[in-house]
Amino acid sequence: ALEETWRNLQKIISERDAELVKEAQRQDDNDKLRKEFARYANAFHQWLTETRTSMMEGSGTLEQQLEATKRKAAEVRARRQDLKKIEDLGAILEEHLILDNRYTEHSTVGLAQQWDQLDQLGMRMQHNLEQQIQARNQSGVSEDALKEFS
Repeated sequence: ALEETWRNLQKIISERDAELVKEAQRQDDNDKLRKEFARYANAFHQWLTETRTSMMEGSGTLEQQLEATKRKAAEVRARRQDLKKIEDLGAILEEHLILDNRYTEHSTVGLAQQWDQLDQLGMRMQHNLEQQIQARNQSGVSEDALKEFS
């Protein structure tokens, strides 16, 4: 009976060791997913911040500002694919029930909202600049006077 108990204990120990190895591998894989998501999310957030700053620093004539804003707005729309990649990685994290990520403070939803806000900002700025150009052309008021008014 003692030998039988000992054999069962050895069997249980080896099964437990195999489970621990399997769990350690799962944790390593989850950590790789976290790091990959964080790498994309942090880079995308950095780009969002820099783009917002550059959009707000309008200089030159109204026409130059409008062209610069149009270029930035097109760049924002082109970077939608980067957000899609982040959303796909976020979905994989959710599938694996990974709800925390110590490598980034950014979430898929938060980045999507920031991207959308930046896209909206570009459209509003374009509209505003087009209105200023139209007002200047119709009123004959100089661009400097318009800037002073605004």
